[in-house]
Amino acid sequence: MRIDAKGAILFEGEQVVSAEHVRNMAAAIGTATGTATAALVPFFGPTVGGESTVTDPAGLGLDLSRALLAGLSYQWARAFIPDETVHVRVIVDDVRVKGGNTFGVVAAEFTDGGGSLVHRQTATFIERGAA
Repeated sequence: MRIDAKGAILFEGEQVVSAEHVRNMAAAIGTATGTATAALVPFFGPTVGGESTVTDPAGLGLDLSRALLAGLSYQWARAFIPDETVHVRVIVDDVRVKGGNTFGVVAAEFTDGGGSLVHRQTATFIERGAA
């Protein structure tokens, strides 16, 4: 993981919250509240731009062979609306080294067409030091 990646923009662009994707997620959840749940988190923010969002050496440079997902947090302003287009910005919030391991915090912010926050999620990754 790049120690100097703090502040780097890993991905920025538009994404459509596909109604079909939300339906498929709801079916996989398989509960009475599955549709409502699927509309809350239709994307895993750190990889919304593809796996390379976090693995690209010019970005975070996360080595997935030594990586652990250490935590997730979510902040909702509202549920996503199926078939809406949202603007997504994925950034590196923090990078630090502790005990030979590197910790990286990646934030994904989803805003609607008017620029209002729909959803923000952060993921903390640990890249284990070489054995």
